[in-house]
Amino acid sequence: MLQERMSLNSSIHMNESIINLQNMRKLLIVLLMSLGLLHAYAEGEIDGETYYRVTKVKDSVNLFNGNLRLINIYKQQIAVLYETRNLTEQQVRAELIKRTYLPYQEFWEGYVGDSTVYYEQVMKPLIKDSIRIMAKKALTFSSFNIDNFFNLTASVLNCYSGRTPSGTWFIAFGSGVTDMGGFGNGRMVLDLTHSKAEIGYVQMILPHEINHQIYENTILPDTTARGLYRVINEGFAVYMNQVVFGDKYELHEYLQYSVSGLQYCLDNEKAIFSKLKPYLFTNNREHALALADRGQKPFKEGPGAIGYFVGFRICEAYVKKHGKESWKDIYSLSPREVLLKSGYGE
Repeated sequence: MLQERMSLNSSIHMNESIINLQNMRKLLIVLLMSLGLLHAYAEGEIDGETYYRVTKVKDSVNLFNGNLRLINIYKQQIAVLYETRNLTEQQVRAELIKRTYLPYQEFWEGYVGDSTVYYEQVMKPLIKDSIRIMAKKALTFSSFNIDNFFNLTASVLNCYSGRTPSGTWFIAFGSGVTDMGGFGNGRMVLDLTHSKAEIGYVQMILPHEINHQIYENTILPDTTARGLYRVINEGFAVYMNQVVFGDKYELHEYLQYSVSGLQYCLDNEKAIFSKLKPYLFTNNREHALALADRGQKPFKEGPGAIGYFVGFRICEAYVKKHGKESWKDIYSLSPREVLLKSGYGE
């Protein structure tokens, strides 16, 4: 009787976990559908209403039991620009460096460079040409509870994978060279300057990026197969986007390719893998990075960042061969093992 009760309780808890996961997944999709209800104030430059609402945002937020941290540098950038609107350029520069660069110096040095580069090549052009866009984006992100969405997305991935994402996100107006990207050690940037950095896009890609904060804390890079590590890391992130959102988006959207770019990959898959294979097993960092660089096109008619496709197809082949839930193995297998056991390219 005791064993029966224990079995019944275990079954109940398992069912509750499944229901909770399904509810969280539905909530993610509902939040995406509700984006049309958000309206950002875009008149003028940085006005008092924008300043008031943006400065209500917390400087930083600890999420998911402290494992994820969001640092809202954009709040300080907007505050300084509003508060110094009647000052000289030299005074504005001094305040920006004091309040938005120096407190986050390690991040900025890793992303754009020293304080001179930060002001002259990042903030000065933004102030001159894009201050209305800055105001609109800052207001939109402060109006939408992005903190909760980060927390919810991390929770969904935790429920699916049984693993905890960890790291730090810096949300800032930067150089715009990337929309969302990592710097190693769990550090990520959401650069609001980038044209793609809109709420809907961030929500769609966030499971991809947070999966990096699980995978990279679990699997160490193989210095003899840096390219393979890179493509598995990116391809698995694409795969997990599909696990979370299913067919709400098309595969080309998860890959961030055009429809024709994805079709090229499918039509030329064997040739692509054959040509890229030597670059998978390399200790050359630049070769590895190029596989996920959207500006690099090893095939003239194909997409940039073609490693995303290769990595996704390796992960897909692994799951097809080992079962529907076997993607969880990828968190504990080396990239070489994943490729070997997937049978991809044989």
